[in-house]
Amino acid sequence: KRQEHIQVIIDEADRLSSLVNNLLELSKLESGNAELKLTDFSIVDKLNDCMTRYQILIEQNGYDIKYIPDEDRIITADIAKLDQVIYNFINNAINYTGDNKVIRIKQINKADVVRIEVTDNGKGISKELLPKIFDRYYRDAKVKRDVVGTGLGLSICQEILKAHGFAYGVQSEEGKGSTFWFEAKIAKQESKTVQKMESRLSLSGLEEK
Repeated sequence: KRQEHIQVIIDEADRLSSLVNNLLELSKLESGNAELKLTDFSIVDKLNDCMTRYQILIEQNGYDIKYIPDEDRIITADIAKLDQVIYNFINNAINYTGDNKVIRIKQINKADVVRIEVTDNGKGISKELLPKIFDRYYRDAKVKRDVVGTGLGLSICQEILKAHGFAYGVQSEEGKGSTFWFEAKIAKQESKTVQKMESRLSLSGLEEK
């Protein structure tokens, strides 16, 4: 009994510590005092690295989590903070996905940005509740009781993405799951290379005609 009580105390202390740390981080982000350490890095490498964390969950708990890549792109961002956003989006999908546990992480390359989408096949979110989804402490009243967290994850994601100037959002329909997404800016040098390649492709197309 004593051991059980000690474990409960440890778990609650960890939960409160996590809540306090998240509150401090959110406060710092909202006040604009959080400095971004911008670097250029491969989005494919980052997402593959994120996927390794979920191998045990896939193998032992029957989750069907897959990353669908596009061509690699170099993006500019604070790698630790963007990692936090991806991690939160995937964990959120795990918490709210349907019984067949299907989650897809999709990369879609555009002209100057890389769009990352994390899709679950859960119950979805009603239209009237969608605007509240990034609010701190918000949680759907219908959610299952075993979903754990501080209720600050998506609020922190929102502030990190706003600090980067990245577009973000959520698309959802009741009974059809949800897709959380953001668009990371391609590194300046990479953007110039992509534009040159697209220009060459269009010129070669004109020559063929």
